[in-house]
Amino acid sequence: MGEHDEKAAEKPLKIMVASTVLNSQDIVEQVCSTLSTYGYQVMNSHFKTIPTNPKISNLQNCLNAVEASDLVFGIITPRYGAVIAGDLSITHQEMRRAIELEKPRWFVSHRDIYVARELLKQYMYLPGPAPQAANPDFVFKRTGVLDDIRLVHQYNDIIRNEIDPDKRTGHWVDEYYRLADILKVVETQFKDIDRVRAIVEAMKP
Repeated sequence: MGEHDEKAAEKPLKIMVASTVLNSQDIVEQVCSTLSTYGYQVMNSHFKTIPTNPKISNLQNCLNAVEASDLVFGIITPRYGAVIAGDLSITHQEMRRAIELEKPRWFVSHRDIYVARELLKQYMYLPGPAPQAANPDFVFKRTGVLDDIRLVHQYNDIIRNEIDPDKRTGHWVDEYYRLADILKVVETQFKDIDRVRAIVEAMKP
């Protein structure tokens, strides 16, 4: 079998696109469509490409998709999303699961979340060495810019904020403001499938 035939016989990489959908439908659709044109098998609920089991919850179906994926692309928007079970949204739990499983993963986060984090952390945490303890008196009210303070916690999770900076891996996050910013990240990180496949193979347990 020649090199071309071997590549043709390779199964497409499964990429889970984790994102809230409210007010971000166009973003999710264009990201998923772009990844599909690159040759990935995209897994995303809004894109209608997550196989579901009717015997289990929506949350578990989404977490199963993360586990079945080869890699994960997470988009943190200024909307926190649906909370079905526990204290975290489905999207937040998907991203946490990807980190727990040490999946190859890439993230983008809206600029407003980074700005809010920088402005609010002096009130959110008590003085002291990192990681700082949460301030029990801190109260956040929903705003038009940020609808839930758990978005900041979600950002902290994906940058591995609880780990010393010199020991962190898998914590790169690109900021975005426009759809064009996200599509540029998608092109840079995922267009070269051979490069991504090599990363996926190297990171397999």
